[in-house]
Amino acid sequence: MNSLLSLIASMMMLQGVGQAPVAIENDAPETWTLEYPRIIQPFVEDYRRCLTGQMRRVRGEADFEAQHRSDVPRCEDAATEAQAAAAAALAQRSEYADYGTNDVREIFEHIGRIHIARGADLDQQFTYLMRTAQAAQDTYEAERPKGLVLELRDASVVKARTDATAAADAAAAAAQQSKGAIGANN
Repeated sequence: MNSLLSLIASMMMLQGVGQAPVAIENDAPETWTLEYPRIIQPFVEDYRRCLTGQMRRVRGEADFEAQHRSDVPRCEDAATEAQAAAAAALAQRSEYADYGTNDVREIFEHIGRIHIARGADLDQQFTYLMRTAQAAQDTYEAERPKGLVLELRDASVVKARTDATAAADAAAAAAQQSKGAIGANN
C-alpha cells in the first residue's frame, strides 16, 4: 500500500515537470526489524491490518507521517485486544514463560513506532522528489532557448510540408500572375 502511494505521488509530481518517472534506489536503506514469538503472529497481523487498512490521501504535501501517526490512536482498541490475546497465548506455553505483559505491550508499541517511521520515510521520499522536480524545472527555465525556436522534425514530415507549401505557393503565384495579366490587358 505504501509503495503504491509513493508511486502515485511520484507520478503526480513528475506530470507538472514533464519528466518520465525514474526508479530511485535508496542509498541508505533503513530496515525495521522486530522479533517476537511466532505463536503471536496472528495477533500482530490483526493489529498491523488495522494500522495499514486506511486510505492515504495524497495532498501535494508531506503529511504521510501525520496520517500514519493518527492510525495508532484509531487502532487502540485493536491493539488492546491483540495484546490481551497474545499475552494469553504466550501464558499457555511454558517455553514463553519469560514473556510478560510488559514485553507484549512493548512489541505492539514497537509495531506502532515502525508504522509511524514508514510514514516519515514516505515524507522524506516525497520531499526529495519535490525538490528534484523543482530543481529540474528551474534548470529548464534557466537554460531554455529564448526567442525563435526551430523544432527538429523527421525529414519525411519536413518534405511533405515543403511539397504542400510549394504547391500552395505555386498556385498563389499563378493566381497573382493571372491577375496581373488581366490588369495589364485592361
